[in-house]
Amino acid sequence: MRITARQIELFQMAYRHKSTRKAADALHISQPAISRVVAELEAEMGIKLFDRSGRRFEPTAAAHSFSTAISSHYYGIDRIVEAATMIASGTAGVLHVVALPAVADTLVAKAAANLMARHSKLRIDIDVMGERKCLAMLRSGNADCAVICTSPRDTGFVSTLIREIRPVAALSSDDPLAAETEVSLSQLAEKDLVMLPPDSPFRRALELELAKSRIPFSVRAEARTQTALAEYVISGIGRAVIDPLTGGLFAGTALTLRPLKGRLIWPIKIVASETTMDLPVTRLFVDALKSG
Repeated sequence: MRITARQIELFQMAYRHKSTRKAADALHISQPAISRVVAELEAEMGIKLFDRSGRRFEPTAAAHSFSTAISSHYYGIDRIVEAATMIASGTAGVLHVVALPAVADTLVAKAAANLMARHSKLRIDIDVMGERKCLAMLRSGNADCAVICTSPRDTGFVSTLIREIRPVAALSSDDPLAAETEVSLSQLAEKDLVMLPPDSPFRRALELELAKSRIPFSVRAEARTQTALAEYVISGIGRAVIDPLTGGLFAGTALTLRPLKGRLIWPIKIVASETTMDLPVTRLFVDALKSG
């Protein structure tokens, strides 16, 4: 890979200003000169450094990582080229992920940890928030991708289905339903439930299934994470519906998991701009999520 000091200088200016025109004005050169150098760098690295969809000129996760590498090794062009090569392969740099609380500490954290354990120069930061805030972070450019349940209507974003979770009934070990091989929602709702908050897409999907079957239910308590729900269940506070991954964290405890009758499914999707979704680091993360 061949990268010159002049290319680095022009890239950094375009990165700081998020505009080839403003970068050209700051350097007193033509805008096409800036655009040409950015295009040359992208061709050399084999990745997109800026998202140009619509009227945008937003740095991608790769651009953020490349700029950080330049700042760290500005006086060593060989080190910058080495960092660029690793960023281009997806094995170095920073990926900022926002995720729903219900999957952040299981599916997302496991995938991120596995990737970072294999690639010492790769950093994956995880922020936890509701679905609406996840999408707001994407739209503002403050996150690279989001792990949520629904596909946004924004034409600037694409989504990839990671998996479809079939949730299970979470019961205390002394619950009468623990002796069953399968549990129906009507059986589950015969006692108080502990549930995720009303703004959770998982909660909404569960309530929809209960409403379809006209099953009344009462909520004993709410918690933002599924691990908290599991702790409530173990303490005998109520019954819950959780995903098997979360349940697996409590193996050997007084938590009993039983399959649910019916067709309740929780889809998990990763959402990002088309440019970001095509970056090697994002593709690696998607593969890790699917295999986790």
